[in-house]
Amino acid sequence: MRLKNPFYSVKNYIMKLKGNARVCIAFHPLWGIPYSIYFFYLSLYMKAHGVTDSQLGFLMTAGFGASIVFSVAAAPLVDNLGRKKSTFIFDLLSSAIPPFIYAVSGSFWFAFAAIILNSANKVMSVAYYLVMIEDADDEQRMIAFNLFNIITIAAGVFIPVAGIFVERFGLVRTERFFLIFSGISMTLLISVRNYFLKETKAGIEILEKRNGGNFSVKDIVKPYANSYKYLVVHPHALITVIANVIFYVYYMIGTNNSLYFAPYFIDGPSLDPADISLLGAFYSAGMLFAMIIINPLMQRINIFLNLITGAVVNITGLILLVVIPGKNLTAAIAAAVMTSVGFGILKSVMDAALAITTEGRARAGIYSISNLMSSIFGMLIAGLAGILYPVNPGSVYIM
Repeated sequence: MRLKNPFYSVKNYIMKLKGNARVCIAFHPLWGIPYSIYFFYLSLYMKAHGVTDSQLGFLMTAGFGASIVFSVAAAPLVDNLGRKKSTFIFDLLSSAIPPFIYAVSGSFWFAFAAIILNSANKVMSVAYYLVMIEDADDEQRMIAFNLFNIITIAAGVFIPVAGIFVERFGLVRTERFFLIFSGISMTLLISVRNYFLKETKAGIEILEKRNGGNFSVKDIVKPYANSYKYLVVHPHALITVIANVIFYVYYMIGTNNSLYFAPYFIDGPSLDPADISLLGAFYSAGMLFAMIIINPLMQRINIFLNLITGAVVNITGLILLVVIPGKNLTAAIAAAVMTSVGFGILKSVMDAALAITTEGRARAGIYSISNLMSSIFGMLIAGLAGILYPVNPGSVYIM
């Protein structure tokens, strides 16, 4: 889809959003900033508490495994509880509570408990995306996803602030502070945002149709049956789901959202923990450049050009990450920027594509199918990463 004018300011972008889409975007910084700061150092925090590289892989595998369960339950839960209530309940479970668990200890079993709870975001993400875009038109959906990504990524610019504190107070004390701060911030945002959100029209229709009926196995199967029929009739939607599955697994394993991202730059190029915070900032800056400058320009030409260009640039960056010389911060930054620019070109298109190519009652089930397949595929890849990383840290990017 093409925007009428890709050079709208962020203010004009927001003014084009209405209802739930505007509410979700307005509150998102309260989630994005604390999460970006605490997650960047989370794996190093775990390692400081004795978690090994292989155990990091096991934790990721366990997270994907739990995600399978939550993904299966996502569509029926969202349809039976409603989009708004599901967003509230499962955002508390997956976003607000885990930081407090990590703050108690970053040891293996505490991390395991936190990651299992965090996997409930498979339900939350289905509900959240639906409540954000279901009552919006296609243009608002594209704008909402672009702003959502911009805010999430811009939050990464604050990561060097954490690096300053790490250098002064040490990694464990600094990370624990940001974990507690994140838990408080997210609890407040979830509560206040819930006050302003409204149930979507499709959500109300589904709830009224149920009219207080009991939850059954049929309720679990029905959304997937409807979605399967939809995908058979709409091959473009099926292709989009497959692309999203591959993209999401890469997102969890090969980007700054991976538990191996920060450890790699210590175990591979042998950089200092305080210095790698700069990589987080440059990675975020590269994605922002792609989303704010490159994407609007390329959308004027052809949306498929985004996909091809993004893939080529991203793969080139991944190759550079593997071959960069040791203790060379400049080379590491250059590789990270190229990788992030390619990823940024791809992300907004991939996010919006699933919303645009699906519709009606089938949408919740399709989102859940995408999450389910991502979790199954991701569990296999994470398990492989846990085996290969201790042998060769660069294997996470070679895969």
